[in-house]
Amino acid sequence: MKNFLYLLLLVSSLSIAQSKETIEKPAANAYFVLNKTTVRFENNFAFNKYIVFNEGNNKHISSNESKGPYYNPPIFNNLSNTEYHFTVLGEKINLKITDPKVYNSLHMIGVRGIDTLKVNKDLYRIENLEIQIVKNNKIAKKWTLVTQSKSYSENNVFEGKKYFEKGYFPYTDSLVNGDKLVISLRKKGQEKCLKLHLEKKESARKPFVIISRSNDLKKSISFENFIQESIDELHKNRFLDKSNFYDDWPEDYAPRIIGRSRHFKGEKYCLVFRKPNGKKRTYDSFEYRMSVNSKAGEWISSNGFIFMNLNESGTEYILEVRYKDDLKHVEVYNFYTEPDWYQTLWFKIAIGMFSFFIFSVIYIFWMRKITRRKRLEQKSKIKMLYAQLNPHFVFNALGSIQGLLNDNQIEKANQYLVGFGSLLRNTLASSEKETHSLEVEIKSINNYIELEQLRNPFLYRLTIDEKINVHEVQTLPLLIQPLIENAIKHGISNKENAKITLTISKKADDLIFELADNGKGFDTLAEQKGFGLKLVKDRIALFNQSTKKMKIDMKIQSSLSGTQITVYYKNWLKND
Repeated sequence: MKNFLYLLLLVSSLSIAQSKETIEKPAANAYFVLNKTTVRFENNFAFNKYIVFNEGNNKHISSNESKGPYYNPPIFNNLSNTEYHFTVLGEKINLKITDPKVYNSLHMIGVRGIDTLKVNKDLYRIENLEIQIVKNNKIAKKWTLVTQSKSYSENNVFEGKKYFEKGYFPYTDSLVNGDKLVISLRKKGQEKCLKLHLEKKESARKPFVIISRSNDLKKSISFENFIQESIDELHKNRFLDKSNFYDDWPEDYAPRIIGRSRHFKGEKYCLVFRKPNGKKRTYDSFEYRMSVNSKAGEWISSNGFIFMNLNESGTEYILEVRYKDDLKHVEVYNFYTEPDWYQTLWFKIAIGMFSFFIFSVIYIFWMRKITRRKRLEQKSKIKMLYAQLNPHFVFNALGSIQGLLNDNQIEKANQYLVGFGSLLRNTLASSEKETHSLEVEIKSINNYIELEQLRNPFLYRLTIDEKINVHEVQTLPLLIQPLIENAIKHGISNKENAKITLTISKKADDLIFELADNGKGFDTLAEQKGFGLKLVKDRIALFNQSTKKMKIDMKIQSSLSGTQITVYYKNWLKND
């Protein structure tokens, strides 16, 4: 089936390409009507750039650029002292001046300038009309009466109607890029004149679309039938390859495909490109390449009739076309098929947002699970520290009891045992909690101090800021007790006038414990052999890992005159 389609396309399109050319004269015209005397120059493509109106010593310029380079409406004006500036793209230039007697039978299509002033009627009598041609600043034809030029007559057919004209043929030429002509017309001996400035520019080097066609989406048609219908319709186009009509056109003047052309799934699409300039269309005059969704295809020889069957929705196409004998100049067309609802940008955004939401929920649950696991691990580690803290506390307490017994202080030893039992129960109860109130912490500290004072009397002073609500503020259980124990056992032991002070204060949202003794001090940089200080540091480190805002910090200053330890409960006076 595919081979049949290619054969059908090749045979039918070549029958168009090999038709006899019947229209040989240039396709574009510019007319200037001077009291029914019509001046016409022919070129395959010409457009008016601007007009200069000479009014005495003043000049007024009217540009067409703001209205588009090919904006050529009829101009009713005083042509007697006016200069028209044209860009021509065709090689061939013909200048014809028609007899006023055939004015009513003329059929004018193209640029038109019409002088309607009655005072100028006498200026344009054909028997007194002179012409001068200047080419590239050199006189190609000196001032000569138009009637002295070669005469002509011809019949033109347009849309089945015949139009007769006759007149004079004063000039014909072949131009190359950059050539400039100035055609001047005046009444014999007069200064005022009509000037036509023509400048030859290069025409399109790239192929461009001259015809585009697609099927009616409301009607079902096979791709083969669409190709055949298209070719049958193209046979009826009298300008397609039967003339030089499209030669020398600019590529942006033909039916343009601007930007990304939109199409639909199931659409059959045909593009016909202009044949090579001045040449016949052959089966391999062109090469084209189709890229689908950025995947480039191979270059394929073609006759410039390109048929496309757009079967898929939401697809991006890039069509590149070039002449076989000019591979450098490539015309590129971008088009796409409308996406299905599930291919639209909004649907993709919605899917993306939904996927992001699901991922976020999973991530949040996963992170919470990890956080809970870390907290459980930290709690387990803290309990292990408590488990180490209790034997350390018991060991030190038993040592104190032993010292009392050795000193034969039986009554104090009994008091110590009672107090120790109560303190041990509070310690075991606190070990099951993450925090307890400052009131409970102070009570435990006071109980411990009282026990130690049974063995070694020393001065103890506790100061609490009145602004602190000891019932509401929370602290870590027994965090300060090992520090007090170290101060007693290693700082003020066997010292006269021994003194320990504990100050509890607040600063902004921070709770501050300041513990000071007048003991012998220690080297804070040296490694400590005891367990108490190490256990406190480990507990602080574990706690700081488990919370973002509430933190604990500890600073130690020690000298021969004593030691001061400050514990900061940062942001503990507001919710975490």
